[in-house]
Amino acid sequence: MDAVRPKLRNSRWDREPIFDVDGKPIVARITDRDIEIFRLLARYRYLPLNDIHAFVGGSLKNVTHRLGLLSRKPNLYLNRPHQQRQNADSNHRSLIYELDDKAINILRELGVPHLAKVNHRNFAHELMACRIMASFELGTRENANIRLITWQEILASDKTPLATKKKSNPASIPVSLLIRDKTYTKAVVADGQPFGLRRTNGDGTSGYFFFPGVEADCGTEPIETADYDRSSIHGKFSAYRAIEAQELYKSHFGFPNCFVPFITGSPARMDSMMRMLEKLTDGRGSKMFLFKTFPTLTSFEKQAPSSGHMLTTPWQRVGFPPLDFTK
Repeated sequence: MDAVRPKLRNSRWDREPIFDVDGKPIVARITDRDIEIFRLLARYRYLPLNDIHAFVGGSLKNVTHRLGLLSRKPNLYLNRPHQQRQNADSNHRSLIYELDDKAINILRELGVPHLAKVNHRNFAHELMACRIMASFELGTRENANIRLITWQEILASDKTPLATKKKSNPASIPVSLLIRDKTYTKAVVADGQPFGLRRTNGDGTSGYFFFPGVEADCGTEPIETADYDRSSIHGKFSAYRAIEAQELYKSHFGFPNCFVPFITGSPARMDSMMRMLEKLTDGRGSKMFLFKTFPTLTSFEKQAPSSGHMLTTPWQRVGFPPLDFTK
């Protein structure tokens, strides 16, 4: 009776081994490039294959095979979150990866900061925020005149107030604002982490842009609501405008300026946001708020490109011309 031969093709969704010619599971020997991928996923918890390839380069076919090997038994350094299957077209899209426990242990031994593995209820929102932040970093790689200032660098800076550094969540900005004769106090925490950009101009001078993070919008919040305790786009605009008016970006972060990118899934939704801001500011608009679109996981639109377009293409504003960080 012939011996049972291992199956030659794995499902993209299972974690069964890849076998060698002798029918034995292939054991991955961790390389410097693997460590680079682990570090990338420590910065951006969820990323699709194409984004990872944009960072590490090389052959897409080889990167695809390597990620598959690292996510299968007996290796299990990476995981493919099950939530990505909520997209109807998931079988034909780039697989999304995150760190698994074995990779986290390697990063811990190397002293690399990383986030604990969790099961996000709003996976689509977290993925969107990760891809947006990763796109900013890719943009700095595409434009040698712009350098990314990381949250770790900001926290280490002498310009960041010591009181902020000592907070359990230094990225959270406490703000009080008056709405309809009632004072609201809330903690404003953007998606991602605070960051900055340093642009070297043609004359040798430098321009700086700072951000509390980004506001990734999957369309689950109302644009406006009568209940201010409920999260809404109107409420976020009001809170950030209070931060601007009280210059809390200076006292909390030590930032000389502050820009807040709002990114949503469709042009129609973006237009609704911009009209709301125009109404809120009595037509004056604001140079602080930036607008752009980025298709969400559940969208039937084509995935956003794995590029630095969040940095390298202009942002729309209300009452002010588009902002191009590269010029």
